[in-house]
Amino acid sequence: MFKNKILKANKGIMISDALIAMLIILLFSGIVIALITNITVEKTKISQNSMIIDFATKMLEYVEKLPYADVTEENLINYVNSKNLEHISAGRTTDNLTTEYRVIVNVENYNQTEGNTDKYDFIKIVTITIESSLEGKANSIQFSKIKKANMKEVETILNNLRTE
Repeated sequence: MFKNKILKANKGIMISDALIAMLIILLFSGIVIALITNITVEKTKISQNSMIIDFATKMLEYVEKLPYADVTEENLINYVNSKNLEHISAGRTTDNLTTEYRVIVNVENYNQTEGNTDKYDFIKIVTITIESSLEGKANSIQFSKIKKANMKEVETILNNLRTE
């Protein structure tokens, strides 16, 4: 009987009940929006890194196909810039690069590195650095490849050294 009196006295939702419900909904919707935002940012980062890795792989495959003598900074920079990609440009430094993805190319002869100046020029170290930014944060990924002269190229280099 006491239960019936309470149920009859209950005349609906009070304003305080509605406010508490709205606060709970706002709290959870803020969390959901934050999660969606973070997921979107991470998805963009993954997409960006995937594109960078794909492009770097193509560049390194190009280096592998080139004859040893043609592996130079100029040739690799020209390769990137000849692709006419609106988001990617290459150079020795980022000073003049204004695109979203900036490729810095460095080709170093192994015999020019410290402690190896007495060696012959049979190995080149190709370093490709791709810089980008997302949400104002700079991102830089570096790839390196060693290009070795094949036997014919070694013979040519040695013959050129003998004739000098």
